[in-house]
Amino acid sequence: MTAIIEAHDVHKSFGKNEVLKGLNLAVNEGEVVVMIGPSGSGKSTFLRSLNKLEEINSGQIVIDGHNISDSKVNIDKVREKVSMVFQHFNLFPHLTVMENMILAPVQLGKMTKSEAIDKAKVLLERVGLSEKADVKPDTLSGGQK
Repeated sequence: MTAIIEAHDVHKSFGKNEVLKGLNLAVNEGEVVVMIGPSGSGKSTFLRSLNKLEEINSGQIVIDGHNISDSKVNIDKVREKVSMVFQHFNLFPHLTVMENMILAPVQLGKMTKSEAIDKAKVLLERVGLSEKADVKPDTLSGGQK
């Protein structure tokens, strides 16, 4: 099986605080991996590194055959295939849930507005939040957001 995510001797420091100390990892397609550790142990730093939201100090990260550690790699192209849900994220408070959901796919030209609305309805139904499509984020609980 070929790994779709590989980390080879990844190091990352914030000043004198080294949070990633030679991390090695291989994740195969369809495999589920859980990262567990105390606060400050580097979990979020590593996940942010997978999208190059955080630059590593040394080592290599390879996503689907693309070495994102190489400055010549088109990270925007790689990001089209990598998703990330942030621990703390903010929905646009002036937009409804539906408007927040369709904004990115429509703006990026990935879907028409109609296609994005149809998909958003399916996703809201899947998580039991169909009735929240037309409300503003400030009326939602943390879990609903």
